[in-house]
Amino acid sequence: MASLVSRPRRDGTTAHKVQWRLGGSRDGAWQSETFDDRRQALKFRALVEANHHLWPEGWVKGWGFGASPSAVDAAGPRTSLEEFGTAYVRRLTSAGPDTQTRYLAQVSRLVGWIADATGFVPDVETFSPDDDRDWINARRRAAASPKTIANYHGLLAAIFKDAVHKGLVPKNPCEGVRLPAQESAEDDADKQFLTEDEFALLLAATHPDSRDLLTVAVGTGLRWGELTALRVEDLQLGGQVPHLSVRRAWKRNGTGDFAVEGEGRFYLGSPKTRESRRKVSLAGPVVDVLRRVTAAKDAADLVFPAREGGRLDQGNWYAHRWQGAVRAARAAGLGGSPRFHDLRHTHAAWLISAGVPLPVIQKRLGHKSIKITVDVYGGLLVQTHAVADLAMARALSGERITPPGAHEPSDGTRDLSVVAAPAG
Repeated sequence: MASLVSRPRRDGTTAHKVQWRLGGSRDGAWQSETFDDRRQALKFRALVEANHHLWPEGWVKGWGFGASPSAVDAAGPRTSLEEFGTAYVRRLTSAGPDTQTRYLAQVSRLVGWIADATGFVPDVETFSPDDDRDWINARRRAAASPKTIANYHGLLAAIFKDAVHKGLVPKNPCEGVRLPAQESAEDDADKQFLTEDEFALLLAATHPDSRDLLTVAVGTGLRWGELTALRVEDLQLGGQVPHLSVRRAWKRNGTGDFAVEGEGRFYLGSPKTRESRRKVSLAGPVVDVLRRVTAAKDAADLVFPAREGGRLDQGNWYAHRWQGAVRAARAAGLGGSPRFHDLRHTHAAWLISAGVPLPVIQKRLGHKSIKITVDVYGGLLVQTHAVADLAMARALSGERITPPGAHEPSDGTRDLSVVAAPAG
């Protein structure tokens, strides 16, 4: 059945929109035509239904029967947003299979949210900035988080950017629409930074077969998917600067058409961004651990595999190793309940406490931009302010500043180097 939806316009008039699925099938693309007069809309709906839910022969969308004033190039049937968005997601070449699967579900949800908020099933050509604001405000009233709204809006904006490129619309209706304010990527209250003593307490409470994993995690700041994807061939433990190379990470497989053939729920793929593909230098204790755990392994072997070989499942490891270690450490005096990802935060906190510059930390963690590093760890920078204040005081007093760790000059002049306070 074709439906008729009436909606007031800002100018005080009413728009009467007839909408239906092409051909009347459940899978048919949504079609619509809008009228100023309700009686005309009712007559058109009857024509659509009599024509088996197809456009009446000779009808020009937006004009009626016969040639429009612009004659041959009169507008034809509109493009369903769901249909266009689905095609856009299927053509993506930079997204992984799990991301494409997720985007496809998001397109369907977006169309539903927009229809609920506006009263119209959206099409590409008539979607407006006001329609964009309507669904955003509706999601806010439904208590959706600003981050969730921003993620969906980013996908919608990308779809309309493609529509502009293809000439379907002259301008992206999502441009200039302000989104609800977001907190930083992760609120400080959600992060736990372990002191050296707290990490030692946690390490002692951990099952012996997982202590090496924790040591390398806090010593490198690698994400779980990166750490458990390391192969022996990714390690360079000799030479002047021992390091590891992050070349791959575990990726969740897609479903249906997007599934990577021959793979299970997870597969090894490239890290998400170019910045995530990086080299990380290794401290002596980390080198010692890696030498020990890889002594009997081949180059292609995983450094930290499951007991039976293959991928170490985070869910199982978390349930059987991490949770027990945290409970035991708390009983021994550890405050809070750290997550495994907090080892990455702890790595960054120790570097900041030692006065390591943020751009170095950014590269080490594989952040795409320095802004991400500042957003996540900016609250810790107060720990380095004493160093900055000392530098300013010496400079304003007419004294020379030398880099941290500089030796006293041989000519006997004073050593004015700025040294970071020790981590604590």
